Amino acid sequence: MQMLEMIIAQLKLLFRNRVAIVATIALPLILTYLFSFSQGTSGKEVLYTADLDNSLYSKQFIAMINQHSNVEVMKLSEADIKKKVDNQDISIGLIINKGFGDSLTYGKKPDLKIVQNHVDGDGAILQDIVSSEAANLTKIVKDSNYTAAQLRNMGAQNSDDISKSIFNNIIAKLKGKSNLSINDKSLTDGAKKQDNATVRLIGFLAMFLWFVVIQGCRTLIDEKENKTFNRLLGTPINYNKYLLAKVIATYIYGGVHVIAILLAGKYILKVSFINNIPAVGAIFAAYLLALISITLIFVTFIKKQQQFTAFASVLIVVTGMLGGSFFSLEIAPKIMEIISKFTPEGWIIPALTDVIFNGSTIIGQLIPISIFVGIGVIGLLISAVLENIKIKIQFN
Repeated sequence: MQMLEMIIAQLKLLFRNRVAIVATIALPLILTYLFSFSQGTSGKEVLYTADLDNSLYSKQFIAMINQHSNVEVMKLSEADIKKKVDNQDISIGLIINKGFGDSLTYGKKPDLKIVQNHVDGDGAILQDIVSSEAANLTKIVKDSNYTAAQLRNMGAQNSDDISKSIFNNIIAKLKGKSNLSINDKSLTDGAKKQDNATVRLIGFLAMFLWFVVIQGCRTLIDEKENKTFNRLLGTPINYNKYLLAKVIATYIYGGVHVIAILLAGKYILKVSFINNIPAVGAIFAAYLLALISITLIFVTFIKKQQQFTAFASVLIVVTGMLGGSFFSLEIAPKIMEIISKFTPEGWIIPALTDVIFNGSTIIGQLIPISIFVGIGVIGLLISAVLENIKIKIQFN
């Protein structure tokens, strides 16, 4: 009962600082929004397409889209596209309906459909490209049909063949030889397109959890600076229990931030972490434990708030940069990947990326989870031993 009361008291103290809470929740989201529009995870955007028509016109339409240097066409079935859009695995899909070629031949609106459940930057770009190329193709077909009709009026035979021949010649002149290259691979079940917003949110969330943990451990520095620590030792409360209550309160405080940021990311930035909730939860739980234990070890040697703030700021920025919070380590030199393994972010970011985009399970992430739990347990023991040594020295 006493432990529960101490935990509740610590939580009230932590949640009293509303400015810090708003800042640590809002900043990762703001940075994610800004960075996701200024950086790209790859050179091309992927347009998932289902060609139900398989006509000359539909194939040429895909070829025209695929000729854009920033677009890659990937082939999926109509059912898979709808399913993955609904699950937010992909942001947009293109379905070329059966009868697409006939609709162009008879001067009707191209029979195609864009499937999406939300609008983002990548989806808007792809939608503009599809609309532009659909308009270009419509004009080309219309012009070739008109020319064929004129030839027919002058006595030419087989106007349909003439129309197609003219169409091919116009395409060859305007676009050059078609270099259609369609990737037939489909995303596996549970897998998801690696979008920039999700990648950036993973990195910034991993980094800003340091701020949350440091905010939770800051009361220990306050007690030393205000001499409350000495008065606390004179009470019948066991200091180890008191320290454990602070750890549990900080853990809960961090967990609330994780949930709040993930929910805000889902509904504001349309970023989803729901592919494997148990695996994502286990990774964050172990990561929080590791951050708390590392911070407590440093708290043992720091006595003033100014020192703690300066040290924490440097620690967070350095580990964030080396661990891949600001940029993908895939584009960094090999030495950076090696150095990143000595930072917490260097382990959690690849682990979460593997779970979210590749459908990895808890079993597949046992190594990073075990490392975090090991660091957490060993760190808590070391900090408890160091604090008890300091207490004995102080009383002696």
